[in-house]
Amino acid sequence: MKKVADNQFLQLRGKVWTYYRRVPAHMVPALGRTFIKKSLGTADIKEARRLRNIETVRVDALFASIEQGSSERAASGDRAKARTADIPLNVLEEHVRAAVAALDRKAAERLAVDPPTDAEALREMRMNAEAELGVLKNPDDPRRDEWIASVGDRVLREAGTDIQDRETLVKFGELVRRGLVEGQLRKLDRYDDNHGRGFHDTMFDPDRRPTATFGMLVEVFQKEKLAAYREDGVRQMSIDKLAMVCDVILEIVGAETPVQQIDDDAVQHVRQIIARLPVNRVKHYPKLTIVQAIERADKDGRARLAPLTQNGYLSIFREILATGMRKRMLAYNPADGIRSLKKDKVALHEKRMPLTLEQIKGFFEGGFYRSCAPGANEPYTKEDRAWRFWLPLLMLFTGSRPNELAQSLLDDVKTTKAGTRYLDLVEDEDDEQAKSLKTTTSRRRIPIHPELIRLGFMAFVEQRRKQAKKNGPRLFHELRPNKYGNLAAYPAKRFREVFMPAEIELEKRQTFYSIRHSVRDALRRAQVPAEALLVIGGWSQGQRLTADDYGDARNPDISRMWVEQIAYPGLDLSFLYPPGSKP
Repeated sequence: MKKVADNQFLQLRGKVWTYYRRVPAHMVPALGRTFIKKSLGTADIKEARRLRNIETVRVDALFASIEQGSSERAASGDRAKARTADIPLNVLEEHVRAAVAALDRKAAERLAVDPPTDAEALREMRMNAEAELGVLKNPDDPRRDEWIASVGDRVLREAGTDIQDRETLVKFGELVRRGLVEGQLRKLDRYDDNHGRGFHDTMFDPDRRPTATFGMLVEVFQKEKLAAYREDGVRQMSIDKLAMVCDVILEIVGAETPVQQIDDDAVQHVRQIIARLPVNRVKHYPKLTIVQAIERADKDGRARLAPLTQNGYLSIFREILATGMRKRMLAYNPADGIRSLKKDKVALHEKRMPLTLEQIKGFFEGGFYRSCAPGANEPYTKEDRAWRFWLPLLMLFTGSRPNELAQSLLDDVKTTKAGTRYLDLVEDEDDEQAKSLKTTTSRRRIPIHPELIRLGFMAFVEQRRKQAKKNGPRLFHELRPNKYGNLAAYPAKRFREVFMPAEIELEKRQTFYSIRHSVRDALRRAQVPAEALLVIGGWSQGQRLTADDYGDARNPDISRMWVEQIAYPGLDLSFLYPPGSKP
């Protein structure tokens, strides 16, 4: 392995070092990710470098295997590793019971097919069973541990898991031993014609109430999901959302409900309850149960979850039960193919509606922007002026998402050799100012619209660069991230709830985000080619042609002609032009 530079592949997040390495572009399809990120769990740089070197060997080997054509095996191995999670001992108990029942059934069948020929043969068979029972009861006999390990390994393989914790492994071994003892005692009962005698150890009684509950299954599912999420670098917001949905399903089904009792009736019950769940239930009814919240919401006339959201809940429920099948807790998945009761009548592209030209004119020529005009009678001077002024305008003339703009750096405003000024929207590997984009199609270079230049955007950027030593490298240094790191969460809420309603009346399904969708309409009006939608706004057009991957459509010098055609008939922003600016 080549020598690794001192801090190569290392990033300090908070006080803990992280291994952070870009995946070569041609390997991204095989691995399904752009970066490999893994917390090293240490704040000590020397230890971090040691762990980095170990991780680098592993990643180098992974890359090498892909190069040699074994990427599929490597990726499936990684995914299998990510899915591995310890199953609660109560659940493993069910697997041990099943294994003991199978061994006992085979022993009974052998005796029926090949019974003893005389009393001496029966006495010998009984002596063998007693000797094997003695082995299981003697902790000093090495054959006992070998026997337990052999059966235990088979049970774990069938359960699709492994046990890493020593204490759990010891308890599991004792369960197996008890099961083997039960099997020998049942043999002796049959030799003595005690066929009607019940099980000696009640844990192995087939009529005993199953101990595997739905709560245990959800715990196993969440552990596996969390392991996979960590491996793939999934954001905390998605992790919290999964936990919230699991809590809802857990409350509906019941944590103590035996897994074996979950049938189609139980699935239909979940489906019906989810169909009646009110929007923002926790916010409006934080102290009420789901049933109480549904009853109160019906009286209050609150909206229910949209079919698309309902299907998200049901998809996770289906995954939970699929995990139960894989862990041998369920014989089949009764939720397979389940969908929301009500079909979604709103097309995906209509989930958020764009602003009309009248609304655009009303908002951007409204009171706030009038107060920002040069020479305004009552100039707007509050601390939020920079982002309140520029975020909507940048969205209107670039089609960017709010958080793409909110996390932009001053260095993201660039100029090509041909003189085209543009905004570089890329993921940033820098630790302290890390950026992220929604999808791979979000990486783009958007030319700065002439109207933004006339409005003084480049002068604003230059002013911010002069203040960078004091305020930092971000374009909008005033913004603070929410708990998920989203810098646009607060601005988007203020625009949606306060700033926009103060100027215009929003229709249903219109939000701050609607400004971005208005850009798509503007591009349609200009009849730009379909590839412009991807290059400017990051809107994927579905299946791509092989030819699309050649050339550089994202070159700002080329896409500049498309951006310059973004226009809104009737909108006049000339009142905002700085002195000396010409239309």
